[in-house]
Amino acid sequence: MIAAPHGKWFARFKGDGEIAGEEEFSYEPVVAWSDEGHALIVGYEEGTLFRANIVGTFAGIAEAEEVSLAEMTPEEIRERNKRERERARR
Repeated sequence: MIAAPHGKWFARFKGDGEIAGEEEFSYEPVVAWSDEGHALIVGYEEGTLFRANIVGTFAGIAEAEEVSLAEMTPEEIRERNKRERERARR
């Protein structure tokens, strides 16, 4: 087992619904990688680590930037894009 850097990788899981025509996802932090290369997440009820890809709604691995964008409101995304455009003009 190899420890994963805190806050860098997340397991992505499909949600129950859709938001504005896009799929809804939830994220769990990857805390380690198995010797075979599988992402391990915490099973809070069991108190153990388990492979993220055994969960039926597993939809891949995400980087921290995807997770932070997914948690932003539309207003926050517009403000972020505005700041990036201003930085690009400089």
